[in-house]
Amino acid sequence: MSPPGAVCVTGMHRSGTSFAARALDLLGVSFGDPALLMQPGPDNEAGYWENSSIKELDNDLLAHLGGSWDSPPALDPGWADEPALEEFHVRGAEILEATFGPAERRPVVGWKDPRLSLLLPFWRRLTPIAATIVLVRNPAEVAASLWKRNSIRPPQACLLWLRYLLAAVDSDPDRHLIVDHAAFFDDPGGTLVTMADHLSLARPDEKVVGAVTAHLDPSLRHHLASNSAGNDDDNPLVQLAESVWNGGAVTTEVLPAVVGRAIAHGWLRPPVDTEAFDHARARNVDLTELLRRRSRERTRSEQADAERLEAGEEL
Repeated sequence: MSPPGAVCVTGMHRSGTSFAARALDLLGVSFGDPALLMQPGPDNEAGYWENSSIKELDNDLLAHLGGSWDSPPALDPGWADEPALEEFHVRGAEILEATFGPAERRPVVGWKDPRLSLLLPFWRRLTPIAATIVLVRNPAEVAASLWKRNSIRPPQACLLWLRYLLAAVDSDPDRHLIVDHAAFFDDPGGTLVTMADHLSLARPDEKVVGAVTAHLDPSLRHHLASNSAGNDDDNPLVQLAESVWNGGAVTTEVLPAVVGRAIAHGWLRPPVDTEAFDHARARNVDLTELLRRRSRERTRSEQADAERLEAGEEL
């Protein structure tokens, strides 16, 4: 019997993906062993709801491909099927089994990582993905948050916002649901019902809505657009993101199809020469993966030797 299919939470960083994952957990989606989830941090005091091993693999995979979360690599169609990614396929399958158990006995499971917006084709090779929840937030608010946390200028932040959104939609054209970050604050009950209906889950009762609302801390709604004015409003990338945002009624169709596809795959990138740095980062992750593989092989060899000694065999 095949697994029912996973639910993945995607969307740009700083867009409410953590809260969406928590809401899905309360709706009945299993995020696996809580001990494997990242602990809350100063920039997300309510918790990340992010599997540490999945996040680490996604970071390593992006580096192997020549990029990072804030400088995504170009990803041509079919990239996830490359034989060179076999080690990552094995590692990902091991993580899913350790987190959720054997595929044939899994409940409705899910995981969250903004990087899934870019890397969903990779995870789809490992297990069926039934649907995605794509979180979206006013690009001006995301830019303000990224400027404060990472010193990323608004034009670059807006291009990242476009890349993550368009890649997430392109990777799951038929079963994605776009959810506005602000909807959790404005109408938590209605937003939960929309999510549950999209995923064919039981609609939330008052207890579930109450639990979600209690988890929602209005003080965490940093960087409201009204407080996020900057000096880059006339930048074309900022204006392009605002056009797609469309006052909250996200409209990707405002872009010509060829432009949207080019941004989704990373064929249009920031005007910064990062080739040497990207190459060095890819080389570093290759070496790290080699050391991990050798460590796993050594551990297996030592276990085999111990078993033979226990059985009275000579080495």
